[in-house]
Amino acid sequence: MDYPAAMPESYEISTCPAHQCADALRVLHAGLAEDEQDGLLHALNTINKNDAEPFSGLLIAQSCGEISAVIWVQIQPGRTAVVWLPQTDHPAALDLVRAATEFLDKRAVALAQILTRPETHIDPRMLVAGDFKPLALLNYLTVGESHFPPVQPNGKLEFEPLADDQPARLAELLLATYEGSLDCPALNGIREPQDTILGYRAQSNLTTRPWYFVRHQHQDVGVLILDTHKEGENWELVYMGIVPGARGKGFGWQILQHALWLASQGGTQRMVLAVDEDNEHALRTYRRAGFVMWDRRQVFARLRRSK
Repeated sequence: MDYPAAMPESYEISTCPAHQCADALRVLHAGLAEDEQDGLLHALNTINKNDAEPFSGLLIAQSCGEISAVIWVQIQPGRTAVVWLPQTDHPAALDLVRAATEFLDKRAVALAQILTRPETHIDPRMLVAGDFKPLALLNYLTVGESHFPPVQPNGKLEFEPLADDQPARLAELLLATYEGSLDCPALNGIREPQDTILGYRAQSNLTTRPWYFVRHQHQDVGVLILDTHKEGENWELVYMGIVPGARGKGFGWQILQHALWLASQGGTQRMVLAVDEDNEHALRTYRRAGFVMWDRRQVFARLRRSK
């Protein structure tokens, strides 16, 4: 006996109404791998209280009035976003990704990221549909307080605090440190340094941020940006960079040692950071200081260069 062919499932894609956000997030959470579920919960718990529309990029596929698939474009300051993908095998998955890219373009997002464990499989069709390409394999490193310098390190560098109070000077110096950088070099020129500063500020809950101009012989040669997490239990080395003309002089080691000493003065138990696995020089420096890897993440990025 011949049976009629199954009709393809029909669905409607739309922005999630506020009253359905909780249901949509449950569907999104259920479709993620276990470690990504933890990441989503962390993202939800750390939503900026000043964000009036945290779920403006929560897009849903509905079938027969039920939410069956979800994608979340988590907009962040500095023209960036994190994208939480829908369940791969859902028939609406590709259309949700395409809808998400339209949303990203409307919001003029320069850097949209998908972060996964290296062993997690992502359907390549979804990456193509969203124009996401491999950006970097990030190594997350940590070092305990036993490796912190017991006294303030001696060196030729000066560390001028309150760099956040001089955004124009900071932006110019950041731009100079990006030149020839080995850490995610594909990002060079994607965002304006002012956007990067906005992103750094959004990560911090501190009123006085531990941001420093690094100087040598009364000249700016680098930047050191630190932050704290978990009520001071962890300090993060968010960014350190050196201008091309000052590289190769051991300044990177001096900056790192000063950062660790500052962490010791703050009473923290450990320092953490993320580094591009291809940046072998930086990895050697961090390992020399006692850092060890505690996690890895593959980053896929959709890049739109600043105009």
